[in-house]
Amino acid sequence: MENKMVQCKSCGAQFEAALVRCPYCGSADAFAEEEEYMGQLEDIREDLEESGKEGEKRLKKGLGKVLGTAVITAAVIVLLVLLLFWVSAARQRSRARERKAEFLMEQGITTQQESTQE
Repeated sequence: MENKMVQCKSCGAQFEAALVRCPYCGSADAFAEEEEYMGQLEDIREDLEESGKEGEKRLKKGLGKVLGTAVITAAVIVLLVLLLFWVSAARQRSRARERKAEFLMEQGITTQQESTQE
């Protein structure tokens, strides 16, 4: 494949059209410069699109971790609250039995458990 040649408008030298600047005088070729600039913009757009997708993946992964931690924390809190209620109810039942036994003793009534223990 043959490379297209252009002539520098400043010094008249011939050089490949793919070059942005004349290799002899450094003068810029407007068309090649624009093409290079547009290529750089396209590269930036692709990089931004790629990083946006990567950022979205990281965000979803982070949110998944936060949600998982929140669910586990909520489950632990619920279990602790239920345990607290269970312990509290057990204490109340125990106190109620003690008060009942005391009341019955004050009345002179012995329960079946007390008579079998004697």
